[in-house]
Amino acid sequence: MSPSPGKPLITANQVTFARLALLPIGSWLMYQGVNGQWIALVFMTIVGCTDFVDGWLARKYGPTVLGGLMDPVADKVFVAVTFLPSMELGWLPWYIVALLFVREFVVTAARTAYERRKVSLKTSYFAKVKTWFQMCGIGLLFLYFTVERPWIVEAFLAVLVAGPLVGGALFYLVKRRFWKGSVVFFFCFAALLAATVAWPENHFHYVVLGVGWSILAITWASGGVYLFGLAELPGTGRIDLSDVVRLAGAIALPVLAALIVSLHAAPSWPVIATVSLEFGVGGLDNLLTHQNRMPSWRGWAVRVAGQAGFLGAALWLARSGGDRALIYGLCLAAFAVSAVSTAILFYRNRDVYLGALEAAPPSGSSADTAA
Repeated sequence: MSPSPGKPLITANQVTFARLALLPIGSWLMYQGVNGQWIALVFMTIVGCTDFVDGWLARKYGPTVLGGLMDPVADKVFVAVTFLPSMELGWLPWYIVALLFVREFVVTAARTAYERRKVSLKTSYFAKVKTWFQMCGIGLLFLYFTVERPWIVEAFLAVLVAGPLVGGALFYLVKRRFWKGSVVFFFCFAALLAATVAWPENHFHYVVLGVGWSILAITWASGGVYLFGLAELPGTGRIDLSDVVRLAGAIALPVLAALIVSLHAAPSWPVIATVSLEFGVGGLDNLLTHQNRMPSWRGWAVRVAGQAGFLGAALWLARSGGDRALIYGLCLAAFAVSAVSTAILFYRNRDVYLGALEAAPPSGSSADTAA
């Protein structure tokens, strides 16, 4: 994509990194009672909408390699800092959140595997729909658990049902093109509205589970383009040791994190921070492989083993009623492993990361796609 002449007052990369910096505030607000959750809903809605802003800036002024990889990372961190607290607050069961994160981490690992073999995969439009549906879904859970009058939730869903139809009509009038996302969102929100109206109040938990499973189903379905054929990767054949290390971490970390947070055994911020940071590292890893500088699998093995070891010990203590301070210390140690190894990775490859701030991706590259 050719950038437009002139420079914007704010770049797409700046919007993306600003979104990353603001997300922890919304996560903290979720723990501040009903009033804090209302503020968090408004705040995170505004932050989530910046996804459209940086996308527009990238299309108008030209994308960069780093921006193309960090934009989906920011979306994944949004999921981490909202869905883990929602699970801890009792809004969603731990296994839905764990499976949601496993998909996100496995797809990130799969992207690295394909990049190593010089295989570029364009993400389907479904991937963006997945991100929007995740954001709308968590907003709906906010309403379910903070609004005392059910009709407010129904009115909100009615607006969401009508919105895609109006948006699709306006898009056609302006662009003379059909917006397929309008149909997807219409049917998704119509189904949620029907479930909300149909179920009596004493079956409320079924509606909530329906929202959670819908988000999970769309999330996994959107990852199909990356997951099909992993066992027979083009170029070098089967999965090798480097792939195994990354896939092991992609499964172990989200499952352990979800289980620990669900037990309320210690302050959860180190676990949430670890998951968020690992999403960021996944983007940095993709960038290195995209630039033909493959990180050592041994470094990743130490990273995965350290995190899994500390979080596994914390989980064992939590399930056996161990000391809260020790559990907290083990979670902090897992975060320290992530933070220190990330700092080393960034320092050793700073020329690649800093250079990617301005470099435009080649036409057709997977670097400018979302997952």
